[in-house]
Amino acid sequence: MLSQINLKEKHKIFSAPKTPIEHRTSHNADHAVLNVFETSQVTYCFDLSFDNPVVVSMIQGKKIMHLSKKEPFSFVPGQSIVMPASQLMSIDFPEAHNNHPTQCLALELSNGFVKNTLEWLNEHFPKLDNEQWHWTNENFLLLNNPYVESSLNRLINTMVDNDYMRQLRASNSTRELIATLLQTHARHFLLDNLNKLSTKNRLAHVVLYIKKHLDTPLSISKLADMACLSRAQFFRAFQRELGETPVQFINRERLVKAKKLMLHEGRTPTQVCYDVGFSSLNYFCRLFRQIEGVSPKTWLLAKTNFKRIG
Repeated sequence: MLSQINLKEKHKIFSAPKTPIEHRTSHNADHAVLNVFETSQVTYCFDLSFDNPVVVSMIQGKKIMHLSKKEPFSFVPGQSIVMPASQLMSIDFPEAHNNHPTQCLALELSNGFVKNTLEWLNEHFPKLDNEQWHWTNENFLLLNNPYVESSLNRLINTMVDNDYMRQLRASNSTRELIATLLQTHARHFLLDNLNKLSTKNRLAHVVLYIKKHLDTPLSISKLADMACLSRAQFFRAFQRELGETPVQFINRERLVKAKKLMLHEGRTPTQVCYDVGFSSLNYFCRLFRQIEGVSPKTWLLAKTNFKRIG
């Protein structure tokens, strides 16, 4: 999640509130405006829009968002919304309180800066099959990954600073954030539309094959051949568009499947290790601990006890 606002530093980020509903403080740079909002009383149906592309992220509290073509949804810390220009948001604040105000940020980007960043990405980091990096035409809700969170936190610190290198650092951080958001969007879109994309997108074809064959040995060289790429080209393309290497993706998918088998079919960690394609129990347990922070047995016991209590 985004870093909680340090009360000793809050005066640098938020100006003195003049209204209890979406009090706005703006921090300007040549390429963007960082707007931070604070609401300290319960209210409903507050309308807001921006003339330029915008990234909206929660800092603390909860909003209920009403966006075009979407059912109302809770918007909480750890989430961001990537939006095109001139999209209306109607917002409810069901939990805002003077002692615990709802806080969020809205990074409004200049169209020219977004366009230049997209041109640079398409030239230096092109996608496969002549596809282009582009800003979303629809509102896109995402869970912040560590890269998005890091970029946002760094950008906040830079934009509110008066350091003489502020403009340069803010520009670089914003480009990094845009690239990370586009990559996250591309990943979600590909994974959500595998069947439809698999006949025309080489990575979608390979990912669909991986998901269907997790319990079998998966050769990276064979996967690269399926994508009609060299091994090195395949690694670069996969990491560029899905944000992780093929091996990381395969291991993550196997762990997801392993957790489902343990939780819903009562299988032991030893059984699922081999059922999902791992050839070593030690490697499976080590990888599981790296991702979940605990061993498979400890994880399963905690989940089982939670279900029993529930």
